[in-house]
Amino acid sequence: MNNFYIALAALFGVVVVIAAAVHINRVNLKLRNMVRLMRRADVWQRGHNHVLAQIAADDSLEEVLMGIIVGVEHIRPEMTCSILLVDRKTNRLRVVAAPNLPAFYNDAVDGLPADQGIGSCGTAVITGERVIVRDIQKDPSWVGVKELAAKAGLVSCWSEPIINRHGQVLGTFAIYQGQAAEPTLEDIKLIEESAYLAEIAIERKLSLEALRESEERHRLLADNAQDVIWTMDLNGRFTYVSPSVEKLRGYTASEAMQQTLEETLTPESVEKVKAAVGKTIAAVKANQPFPDFVAELDHRCKDGSTVCAEIRTSGIYDADGNFIGIVGVSRDITERKKSEEKIRYMAQHDSLTGLPNRALFADRLQQALSYCKRHQRALAVMLLDLDKFKPVNDHYGHALGDELLKQVAQRLLACVRTSDTVARIGGDEFVILLHQMDDLNQARVVSEKIQLVLSEIFLIEEYPIQIGCSIGTAFYPQDGADPLELTKIADQRMYQHKHKTPEAVR
Repeated sequence: MNNFYIALAALFGVVVVIAAAVHINRVNLKLRNMVRLMRRADVWQRGHNHVLAQIAADDSLEEVLMGIIVGVEHIRPEMTCSILLVDRKTNRLRVVAAPNLPAFYNDAVDGLPADQGIGSCGTAVITGERVIVRDIQKDPSWVGVKELAAKAGLVSCWSEPIINRHGQVLGTFAIYQGQAAEPTLEDIKLIEESAYLAEIAIERKLSLEALRESEERHRLLADNAQDVIWTMDLNGRFTYVSPSVEKLRGYTASEAMQQTLEETLTPESVEKVKAAVGKTIAAVKANQPFPDFVAELDHRCKDGSTVCAEIRTSGIYDADGNFIGIVGVSRDITERKKSEEKIRYMAQHDSLTGLPNRALFADRLQQALSYCKRHQRALAVMLLDLDKFKPVNDHYGHALGDELLKQVAQRLLACVRTSDTVARIGGDEFVILLHQMDDLNQARVVSEKIQLVLSEIFLIEEYPIQIGCSIGTAFYPQDGADPLELTKIADQRMYQHKHKTPEAVR
């Protein structure tokens, strides 16, 4: 009988061991999937920033759109993408970027009319709405070109219209797969973000092309009513100002002509002009050509505001070749500045929470370290990972998870000073820079405050959500003086914290 109980106990022990092994394997699988998703998000963010940098650098439209496709296909190799533009004159589809679709397929699609029955893209252009086709051969929108798709081995197609701020369809961003498939919420977000990037690139390029065509057609700047044309004598007095100055600054032409340079420009811009005029006079006296002057200057407006205008000047000479004055053109670049600022902001901030991203955080950390080294001050780098976040996504969906991340960001900002930095570096990971600390104990206080506020209930769409966080902190100068070293130590301490807390479930 004793032997029976011993055998039974041994069997029970084996069962326990097997169950534990199965549980561990499931946890490891979940962790691997989580890491894969975080890496994918990080790769997409880097690709996203690269495309924005291309746009800001004025790369060709084809290069920018190709960059969008390369970024998507890199993180989702099962997908093949294309970007088509609508020819405004003929209302036909033009293939602009489709590097991995068969050449015969691109040749056949290029020039097709934008119409229903001409695939997902033609339908998306006509309806202005996303078109999801799970099986091309069974969908009526492909009736005219389904044989072509079959020959190319394309089974499903999702097409997102690229629409500008005026509601005009510029083209389509399409994803193909070699199997029947419908998009997940993650796929839809990828499609929308890709189409939005394409819209920024296309609109900017169209605006620049329109501007260049205008400049070529109107070499006489007086023909451009949006620009202000003016002349100035050698004493710095205006001798002519075009009527378009009223649109730019609110003053009539006669009022603007009576103003001094100091009344026309802000103090900083006046200094720029005076420095340039000094160089111009010196060059002219030395019988050198009039030096071109191009600058962005802030002008005073009648309502007390300021407007930024690009100034270009040339010399005025009389019949005998004597330098007698300056002719200039002022162009309002307010919208261009806003667009450039928007692009810079998007390249440095997380699109979901609005927090600084990894690139901007790295820059601020480097600047903070340089300051602290010069002034013998301390700082802390806090790496934070949310606990129990993945179950929220799995149970309630990604839309609610995104809203939770936004609220987490707001609570984190409320826990630090305005001089500190809170950044989202991917997934549910955040990093905090505590700058110029007087006492290292400040980091402990902030950490406890964060853990407290993140453990409080979040109410999202009437659902009470409770999570937590694991935090790891590294200090300068105690733990190191290198950004990578500090981040690595903070990361190690964060995972030590997580492993000490069994309830910290992802």
